[in-house]
This record gives sequence, structure tokens and C-alpha cells, in this order.
Amino acid sequence: MNLDFLEGIELTDLFTAAVRWVFVLLGIYILVRSIRSLLRTKNPAEVWAYMNLRTIKTDESGQQINIEEISVPVTHWENVIGRAKNCDISIEDPTLSRNHGVLMRDTAGEWTYRDLGSKNGTYFNDEEIGKGRGTRSSKKNRDNINLGKAVAVGYGDVLRAGMTEMVLMPISIEEKNNNIAMRRSDTKLMSAGPSLAALTLFQLLTAFQMGIALGSEHMAGVYIAIFGLMILMWIYVGVMKSLGNTSFEMETIAFFLSTLSLAVVGSSAPESMFKQFIAVVLGVVAFVVICLILRNLERTKTLRWALLAGAVVLLLANLAIGTFSYGAKNWIEIGGFSFQPSELVKVAFVWIGAATLDELFQKKNLTVFILFSVYCFGCLGLMGDFGTAIIFFVTFLIISFLRSGDFSKLVLMVGAAAAGGFMILRFRPYIADRFASWGHVWDPAIVDGAGFQQTRTMSAAASGGLVGVGAGEGWLESVPAADTDMVFGMLIEEWGLIIAVLAVLSIVTLSVYAYRSIFAGRSTFYTIAACGAMSMFIFQTCLNVFGCVDILPFTGVTFPFVSNGGTSMMVSWALLAFLKAADTRERASIAVKAGGKI
Repeated sequence: MNLDFLEGIELTDLFTAAVRWVFVLLGIYILVRSIRSLLRTKNPAEVWAYMNLRTIKTDESGQQINIEEISVPVTHWENVIGRAKNCDISIEDPTLSRNHGVLMRDTAGEWTYRDLGSKNGTYFNDEEIGKGRGTRSSKKNRDNINLGKAVAVGYGDVLRAGMTEMVLMPISIEEKNNNIAMRRSDTKLMSAGPSLAALTLFQLLTAFQMGIALGSEHMAGVYIAIFGLMILMWIYVGVMKSLGNTSFEMETIAFFLSTLSLAVVGSSAPESMFKQFIAVVLGVVAFVVICLILRNLERTKTLRWALLAGAVVLLLANLAIGTFSYGAKNWIEIGGFSFQPSELVKVAFVWIGAATLDELFQKKNLTVFILFSVYCFGCLGLMGDFGTAIIFFVTFLIISFLRSGDFSKLVLMVGAAAAGGFMILRFRPYIADRFASWGHVWDPAIVDGAGFQQTRTMSAAASGGLVGVGAGEGWLESVPAADTDMVFGMLIEEWGLIIAVLAVLSIVTLSVYAYRSIFAGRSTFYTIAACGAMSMFIFQTCLNVFGCVDILPFTGVTFPFVSNGGTSMMVSWALLAFLKAADTRERASIAVKAGGKI
């Protein structure tokens, strides 16, 4: 056999050429298994009680025609009752207000009802509790009526609103057992072992490839970071399994993307690999801590005030002592340590929005969130961090819509935001200059100026092809912000289009899973929080990916889990906790305890 073609080719080159295809196959295997398992998860809605409705039907003259009696399953912990079609319990009764009242369940299984200031009020066992007046507060003392409190509703109690009588009834023992069975039905959809074994091999090959590409000077740092991530992953899985958890699809996706992040950092700034690894460790710790906190919704809601105060102080400190980077004053440096307050505030923003709006239709809570949102938008605008401001605003719209279901209000909010944007461009024209190159980065006049980053990114991506040139073998790392704002281009160049697309699909899958939780979510908090985190993930990814290739204006935001940056990595893991809590499968979600307990 003639092997002359191998002359001059080093063994390391052969390894790089071969391992590129192995990376692709392993990546497809790891992510497809996790994505398929998440998308196949049913997350069926559970029945917590029944509301027996007895509605008097009348003709146009007000004469009684007949009486309609139906039994409606109660599938959420917070249920808006009214004649509006988007109500959780929608009743065809013209004497009801659109949003008449709300029936709520706490974690102890106790039910309460609150009138929402309806026109005709609500009667509880023939005592008026509506129109925002006195309501019963004590579950133990049914005769104690206090202003502004919710009435404790027991099974068999009669609520009368308009021409409708409502009686809350319990589910049967058989149905309760069926709820438990549904939670358990999807528990073992995907065995974690094969995916984690494949990911471990992926990480080992990544360490060897990065060692070859970077040389002996950085080899120790590469091995410490990647092998450290490998050990962290197995420790986490081992500890969680010992506590009874068996589902790790989301974590597998996050660990895979974190592996890519270490490789990206190794290519661009190998001296920072250990710091990025520490960020992953802190992110996993934050993920676990938040998951544990979310077990108790009352504690979760109480903590929102501390988070709100912390977020306000962080943004204010950023305005006072922050430093500029790439045109935005969004960094704080203390003793050689730097972080982005706006990234940390993302967690607080979702938490506060979900926790306040969970207490449905209370104007005080809505006002708090609106004022906090305006404060965040204003601070981010003053910092010049408009990419993050857009992400916050989209998240605000989604949270607000989940609360109200009113498109007209969203149109007004968008209009107000557009007006604010025009005012900012009027008084800060340099910001408009940053977007002037959109769609024109290849023009000769700006290709080496405003279009420098994007044109180089697209050129490097084109050279990567399907499988890339090899981890650590690209040249895009020499371009400013290649490992942060332009990281999608780095992924394509070094890892190939297939791996880059799989990374995007991973974020999309997490977002789709969060969206599906809306229909099966127990508490409004879990639903709103998951969708809030989802909106940040998906919109941030869109801005990063499409900004790199000039489809959208370049706004300078990171790719979740992948971009270089300790704060961004920690926050990505922290936001993942909200999606984990929305998982209704037993031994998968922190919100569903083993043994069928809630």
C-alpha cells in the first residue's frame, strides 16, 4: 500500500482530522437523546379538585329558561373565574364580570377564594364577600371577617356569583392515585448513563484536542478545567441520584454547552479557562440552591423583596462606579475581579415578576413589578447596554401577557417602548451609529470599520464547514469579542455548522419545554418563571446568532452557557433552575417531591 500521501503529516494532524467527525457524532447522540426525551415528555395537566357549577339561564326579558349544571376540573393552583374566554374557569353568565374572582390552592392543599372587585360581588355561604369589601381570612375561624383577605373555601362550601352557584368538590382517591401515576409515567424516559458516558468521552477528546492545539504551555490549565468539569458532572449526577432524582436531560444539555464554553475560552484566552470552570461550579451551586428554595412557594415569594433591593443597589452601583467595555458601561471591577450586574439582575427580574404576579390581580404587586421594570430599562439605557435592555423588555412583555392575557395592553407597552427608544436616539445619537451598519457590513466603506467583526465572523464561519477546522485551530479568536458576542461564529469555525446548530436547537428545546409547561403548570409562579427564563434564553440566543451574521443589528449579547464570561455562565445555570422547577415529572422536578407529595 502506497502511504506516500502521509509524508509530512504529523500524528496530531491525523488525530484532529479524525476527531472532528467523532465530535459531531457524539454531539448528535448526546443532544438528540436529551432533546427527544424532553420533547416527548407529556407533562399532563393534573386535576386538583372539581368545581360544580349551577347556572340559571334566562331569555332576553330575564325570564328563567333552564338551569345548566356542569362539573369543571380544576387543573391549576391559581384559577381565574369569570365570563372571559381566557379565564381558567370560564362561565357563560352575563351577570359575571370578565374576571370575577380567583380560586387558589396553597402547598398544604388548602383552598381560598378572592373576589376581584367584581360588579355584582360574590357570596360565600350567603354572606357577601365581593366588591373588594370584607372577606374571610381564617381557615380555622370561619366567622372572622377581615377587610382585604381571602376566604377559606372548604369542600362543599357554596360560592354564588351572579346567576351561578359554585361548589368546590374533592377528587376521588382513584383520581389522586392517577395524578401520582402520571407524574411517574415519564420518570424513566431517558436513562442518564449512555448520554453522560458519551459526554464524558466528548470531554476527554476535547481535552486532548485542546492540549494539542494550545501546546504544553497551557496543557495543565486545559486538563484541570475540562477534567474538573467532568468530575463536577459526575458528582452532581451521583448526589442527585442518591436523593432520588433520575432525570437529567436539562443538566446534560447545560454540561454539554459548558464544555463548548471551556473550549471556546481555551482557544481565545487559555489563561482564563480555570476561571470559567469556577464559574460553572458556582453556576451549578446556584442552580441547586434555587431549586431547593423553589420547593417552598411562600418562602420564594418572600425572598422577592430582598432580591428587588439587591437588584436596585447593583444597577445603581453600576451607574456610579461601572466601567465601559465596547461602548457600554455594564461592568464593575473590584480588586481585579469584574462582573456584570445586569446579568445577575436577570435572575431577580424573573423571580420578582413571577412571585408578584403569582398573586393574581393584586394591583399593588403589579405596580411593584412595573416600577421595577421601568427602573431596569432606565438604568440599562443609561449604561448603553441596549441589547440587554431589549431582552428585559421582551421578558417583561411575556410575563405581563401571562398575567393578563390582554394583547391590547401589550400593544400600548410596545408603543411606549418605541417612543422611549426614539427619545434615546434623539438625545444619544451615537447609539444610532452603532446600528447604522446593519445590513451593510460588506460595504467597502465600512467593511474594515463598523463591519469588521461581523465580516470576519462570517468569513471564519464559512471556512468551518460542517465539522469545523478543529477545536483551538481557528483564527477568529484574534477578532475582538470573538468568544463572547461573536461566539456563534467561533463555534462554526472550530466545531462546525452541525455542532453550532445543535447548540441553538438545545436552547430552542429548553424554550419549547418551558412553553409547554403553561398548560400543565401547577402554580402560576412555576409557569411564569419558566417562561420568563425561556424568553431570556431564546431572545438572547437570537440576538447573538443573528447579530453575528448581520440578519439582526449587532447588539453585543452573549450566547447562554457558551460565551466566555463568568457572570453569564452563572446566570445561565441559575435561570435553568426555573425551567427545572416547571418539570412535573416525579423525581425530575424540584416542585414534585418523591412519593407523590407536593
